[in-house]
Amino acid sequence: MLEDALFILAVIILFWNAVGLINRWFGLEGHGFSVSPGYLMWRTERGLGFIDRIARSSKRAWISYGTFAAVSGLVMMGFIFVTIVLNLIVMLTTPVRAPGVMLVYPGLIPWLPIVPWLIAVGLLLVFHEFSHGIMLRAQGLRTKSMGAMLLVVLFGAFVEPDEKELEKAAPSKRMRVYAVGSMANVLLALLTLGIILLLLTPKPGVYVWASAKEYAENFPPGARLYSINGLPVDTLENLRSATTGMTPGDNILAVVDGKEVRAVLLSVSENENAPYLPVVFASAPPSSNFLNPLYVAAVAMSELTGSPVFHRYIYQSAVPWEVIEVLKWIFILNLGVGLFNMLPAVPLDGGYLLRSLLECRMSKKGARRVTLIVSYIVLFIIIANLFPSFLR
Repeated sequence: MLEDALFILAVIILFWNAVGLINRWFGLEGHGFSVSPGYLMWRTERGLGFIDRIARSSKRAWISYGTFAAVSGLVMMGFIFVTIVLNLIVMLTTPVRAPGVMLVYPGLIPWLPIVPWLIAVGLLLVFHEFSHGIMLRAQGLRTKSMGAMLLVVLFGAFVEPDEKELEKAAPSKRMRVYAVGSMANVLLALLTLGIILLLLTPKPGVYVWASAKEYAENFPPGARLYSINGLPVDTLENLRSATTGMTPGDNILAVVDGKEVRAVLLSVSENENAPYLPVVFASAPPSSNFLNPLYVAAVAMSELTGSPVFHRYIYQSAVPWEVIEVLKWIFILNLGVGLFNMLPAVPLDGGYLLRSLLECRMSKKGARRVTLIVSYIVLFIIIANLFPSFLR
């Protein structure tokens, strides 16, 4: 781990030294770039006309969508805030380290391929920032430029509004502007999830996910389990029923991929009435589960933490699995970033959304003060949630 961290640090240092040399040789600042140590920004007015045309196509529809996004954004704000608070409570009250907040970068997450990550991040930024720009123009607010930025290793993109004009706009207008970016990411995530579900067909039955080394030959990963001691097994519930009443040390006869194999039940709990096979089994969840928003969020977190739900062991794919891998990360990153960005803390969009909402009930000065206090509280919770990620 230390060697990996030092290698990543060396790559970052070399990259920023190269940026400094390129700026010195070619004068990047004369081509729309702003360059300083660890910071790179590019601005352009190209693309603003395209945003204008989309915004003018149906201003009323865009404004209605913005109102929907603002209301939904407040719901997402409450959901993600409660989630990270509960996660922190779990971390403090149980010996098991909860996943916490994670930095989603290739290398930091070993199972994250770089190409799917780049595609997912590119789509995330385009949908997010274009949504801000369209809502600005649909409400008659000016956009000055658009571009991209890099802060050490953190990527970003932006559509730059006229800050003074935006600050003077009605709170309702600002709430729409701040909410549509995250709303676009969440909608893209749900659309991508729908595409994944259309491309994948759940395999019937129960399959070997992993096994102890001494049983790997008898229970190969991906093999289907048909029965235990003559009892048919086609669901995880059947599997639990088939082992109910058995005690650790009992021999069992299982049929795996048409072959009879033997195993010994083990117990991994203090309750001897709850024996377990030295094998982990899995089956595809019912498609109806994905109608539950909490289940969808749990699926994204499972995929992010290395416990995939969409896997070739339990699904058949109509396309190469590399396509599913790209779609999975588009879903995960857009849902995760869309929700995280709604946290009530500046400079996140959720912080500005909260401040605009408070201005409907109090002075701008009071709204800023309350938002700043809430932002510090949220920042503390985020940092506390990040600790398990660093410890891993």
